Amino acid sequence: MSEQAFLRAVGTGHIDEVRRFLDEEPSIVNAIGPHPFWGGRPQALHVAIESDRAQIFELLLERGADVNGSNDTYDLWSPLMLAIHRDRTAMRDELLARGARVGFVEALMMGDDARLDELLAKTTALPPETPNGASLLAFARTAHAVDRLIALGASTTAKDRWGTTPIQALSAVGAAGAPLVRVLIADGVEASPLEYARLGDLGAIESMSKQDPSIARDDAILMAAVERRHHALASWLLEQGANPNARAKAQSRQTALHSAAWNGDLLMVQILVSAGADPKLVDEEHGTTPRRWAEVSFEIRQQEGCREVAEFLATVDS
Repeated sequence: MSEQAFLRAVGTGHIDEVRRFLDEEPSIVNAIGPHPFWGGRPQALHVAIESDRAQIFELLLERGADVNGSNDTYDLWSPLMLAIHRDRTAMRDELLARGARVGFVEALMMGDDARLDELLAKTTALPPETPNGASLLAFARTAHAVDRLIALGASTTAKDRWGTTPIQALSAVGAAGAPLVRVLIADGVEASPLEYARLGDLGAIESMSKQDPSIARDDAILMAAVERRHHALASWLLEQGANPNARAKAQSRQTALHSAAWNGDLLMVQILVSAGADPKLVDEEHGTTPRRWAEVSFEIRQQEGCREVAEFLATVDS
């Protein structure tokens, strides 16, 4: 299909090929097709943002790409949401300058409390549908937003289609998520060791592990530390007997080394390999090694450090 080839060209950064598609079939700029790298059916603008293809992003807008996107077949993720989520600041600003719509989720993700209050002044009814089927709390980025959403009845326990609760989602945001997790805890939401691992709270994990030593050896805890780049926590867990070949329970059943390689996190890769991680293990969905994950991540996400990771893994998996 031409849509599939077009989206592939967008995702891999082949701008001349993208331009040729647009010249031959201008309407393809807003065509919906299969994602070139994972699931869902996005438009080209979604893919350009995700893969950080700035020149192609600009070309698509020049050729009439809809700044609001057609998002029903992409878990309701608008181009603006993706730009915010992926920290594509210039793309975000360009979309806003071109009139991209700011709804509840976009306002929450931007931490724009004034816009949120403005929207809530018009209606107190929360949107019935949200990206990934998640609670709106999963997209909050300020304590004010968390408080307002809870007051309006937003669920603190609802899981999205990946099985992620709001506290799990907020704990994965990074440093900015830590105070929001504290707000939920103060509101009575229970935090598990997994949330503290995502936050990189070594003290909390140490304390919990004294009561239950199995926590430090739980694959999910190490995976969380690796995915969130918490090097000190990962090192401590491995010292306590965590499995260096820990696997994700979902996704592609990838190992910790796969996740570190995808992130381009050379230090984490070295920590895992030193602890005995096997670079020849493959994930269960694609059947590829951590080295290949690093190469693909560099190709489609231009993730910093992935080239160095791939080069390092080439020296240890031969």
